[in-house]
Amino acid sequence: MMGQWGYGDMMGWGGGNLLGFLFLILVLVNLILLAVWLWKQVQKK
Repeated sequence: MMGQWGYGDMMGWGGGNLLGFLFLILVLVNLILLAVWLWKQVQKK
């Protein structure tokens, strides 16, 4: 497999898919928390 080690993981081969999926979930959770926080800030005013 070409680029299976390290670089290939970033492209989605090997164990990269799971890592990318977990990273995507973390980003989505952070965005949702940020949106909720901003919404609460707006509601205070």
